[in-house]
Amino acid sequence: MSKSAHVTLALLLGTVLAPFTGPSLMAQSAAESKSTDAMESHAPILEREYPEFYDLVIRLERAQGLLFGGLMEEGETVRENGDGLPTFEFEFDMIDRLTMLTTEPGRAEHVAEEAAAGYAVLGEKAAEVIAWGNEFYREVMGIVADPDITAFQERRAAVQQAIQRYQTRPDIALPMQPKDMDILYDHPYALQFRGGYADLDGFIWAGYWLKLAASEPIIDYPEQTVRQAGIDTVTNRYYDKLSYGEPPQFFPSEIPLAPAITPGLIFMSPEAAMIMDNLSFMQEVFFDIMSSPDVPDVHAALDEALEQFLDPTYRVSTRDDWEIMALQHGIFFQGGYPLAVMTESELNVDGHAAHFGGGGPVIVPGMPG
Repeated sequence: MSKSAHVTLALLLGTVLAPFTGPSLMAQSAAESKSTDAMESHAPILEREYPEFYDLVIRLERAQGLLFGGLMEEGETVRENGDGLPTFEFEFDMIDRLTMLTTEPGRAEHVAEEAAAGYAVLGEKAAEVIAWGNEFYREVMGIVADPDITAFQERRAAVQQAIQRYQTRPDIALPMQPKDMDILYDHPYALQFRGGYADLDGFIWAGYWLKLAASEPIIDYPEQTVRQAGIDTVTNRYYDKLSYGEPPQFFPSEIPLAPAITPGLIFMSPEAAMIMDNLSFMQEVFFDIMSSPDVPDVHAALDEALEQFLDPTYRVSTRDDWEIMALQHGIFFQGGYPLAVMTESELNVDGHAAHFGGGGPVIVPGMPG
């Protein structure tokens, strides 16, 4: 697909990365084609109650769009060169740009069109899957942020309605059964992104950590002032992770997963958390495919991976195994507790070996040793 075709597709998508100020075109289409009992979205409540955090979430989503677009071009260049080596300064320049975007409020609108074009390079369906998943996240966060929904059972029921609304688009809704984490490590292009662009992967993982971690103070505390203080703490810790200091002021070295970072969400709705983790896994595989010097057809490989993630029977795990695997990878390595500082691992092993029963240190390429 040519660059002009990518831009055209982005414009056709229209709402892929637009802040949710009402039912999106996709949601409207779903409402017209499916009977949904007219469930009203809670996503605008997140923006109303926590506007600064909401703006940061939008900037993170758009940063990821910029990375998809840039990485598609980078991968094409690497494959044309034939040496399999990343382009000099690509990662440094991209990190600088994405860091500036995510640390400076109000910049989301400046990159809206370019970010949409970045998602569009994945193909229309893949872009819709990600947009629908991002909208689902904001919907769930809006529910728990709603000061009028305070009882646990009311919250749980509202989140269940959000899941039902999400599933009204089965063509682009990820399963609420967790994928086996090995899906990240045994596909043909596994660890290509991590091995070649470790800082960019760490940057993306820091964003995953933030989105999961921010749910904890909102879910745990009923008072608005305490919630806001918790959100501020989580946000400041996210910014600290971009500083290249010593842990916890460093990128996560394992992909953050809901059971390790947000037990409150797991208790309230494990199904919602599974959808969020599946979205993170899928995007990680997309990054691997796009950055691989060996993939013969990027778009075919992306389409294949997309269908595997949408398939509710492909490489699924049990809830118990998903939770155990997440904890065995180490809370510390995934970014640490949202509201408590961790300066060392809670486990007796280092790096990626944390999830192996035997224990010795094993470092995946790109991870801090």
